[in-house]
Amino acid sequence: MKFNSKAEKNLIRLLSETNASIVLTTTHRITYSVEKWKEIFNNRDIPVLSIEKVNTRQAIDEMPDRCIEIKEWVDNFGTGRQFVIIDDDLSINSLLSDIKDKRVTTKSMIGLDDECTERAIRILKGY
Repeated sequence: MKFNSKAEKNLIRLLSETNASIVLTTTHRITYSVEKWKEIFNNRDIPVLSIEKVNTRQAIDEMPDRCIEIKEWVDNFGTGRQFVIIDDDLSINSLLSDIKDKRVTTKSMIGLDDECTERAIRILKGY
């Protein structure tokens, strides 16, 4: 799987400056195990402290829309935690405002650009 090199550098910066963990929301999460995702990031020298998946669903037909999956994760695990949602799925625009305020919408063919990285860092640092 090819990563955009600029987006990759921005992800490294984001993780290095915030010590954030990754919660995968991508539909690609069902393709690979968490161990394989760690390997994918490690092979690209991306310093990931931990990786988990937004839920345990195993097939696309089991998945509700991304907005519902994120809301479920926030309800179950997000209370009292600093988090940012970085996603290109426009369904997340229908999240409740307290969750939506923590989202950064990327462009699917560009990924994590400089502007999105800055916003994500500000959200994770609480300002």
